Amino acid sequence: MKPTFALLPDFATSQTPFVVKEIIRPAFATDFHFHDECQLVYIRSGAGTRIVGDSIEHFEAGDLTFVGPRVPHVWYSKPKPNDMDNPDRSVALYINPVKVADHLKFFMDTQSLRFFFQQSTRGLSIVGTKKEAMTSLLQNMIYQKNMSLLASFIQILDLLSDPEDLVWLNNASLLSAYSNESQGRVAQLMDFIQQNFRSEITLEKAASVAGLQLHSFCRFFKTLTHRTFSDFINEVRIGFACQLLQQTDLPITQIAFESGYSNISYFNRSFRKIHRITPREFRAQLTVLP
Repeated sequence: MKPTFALLPDFATSQTPFVVKEIIRPAFATDFHFHDECQLVYIRSGAGTRIVGDSIEHFEAGDLTFVGPRVPHVWYSKPKPNDMDNPDRSVALYINPVKVADHLKFFMDTQSLRFFFQQSTRGLSIVGTKKEAMTSLLQNMIYQKNMSLLASFIQILDLLSDPEDLVWLNNASLLSAYSNESQGRVAQLMDFIQQNFRSEITLEKAASVAGLQLHSFCRFFKTLTHRTFSDFINEVRIGFACQLLQQTDLPITQIAFESGYSNISYFNRSFRKIHRITPREFRAQLTVLP
């Protein structure tokens, strides 16, 4: 899966070190992309599949994720044509790590902050009491200006510099080294997968969509995603199954079929391989959450 480079307009002609935005869309669905800026994302509403580097996970309302500079990422959710009054919402804080460190070096030792920005290329999820504090600050920033806005930003940086309640999404540091070659091909392939993962997708069909011979496609896909095509499809399907387990009371057998599995035993094995528990155990854990 080849990401595209995104030049964020707010940083293209401005010297601002950070920008905060509220994003409201019928669904989260952009190209798989990366940019020079870091990105802190709080999901206010919506659910789907989040890809950050090599991490593919389900996301839902309340998730707080930090994506480091030049780390490929995307949030995918399906449009809700029968519920247009409830769009997906998020708050995103974009940070230029170089400008922030350069601005702050006159007032503080920025070594720990620079180290955090370097480590954040692994991608991370924020949990616990730190998530509560940061989401409150982040949502307030939408309406703040001048010193109050800057004060909230500094508090967020201070919280990020402390490793407590930070869960890394990837085992090793990720640095994007993607060229412009084949970006259109991969964008088309990703769109095809998102639209068809609940149906049978053969290698031959996927290779055709990508415009490659079968043997070339297998090598191409494994090189880019560090997964076989079947493993990748399984992760997307299981992410969707997690969404159904959390948001519906559908029987597990039906969830398997809705997620693209025609064999319940294979669904259970695939789920356990990724989450180390069965779908039934996953759902049971949800019932004891506050």
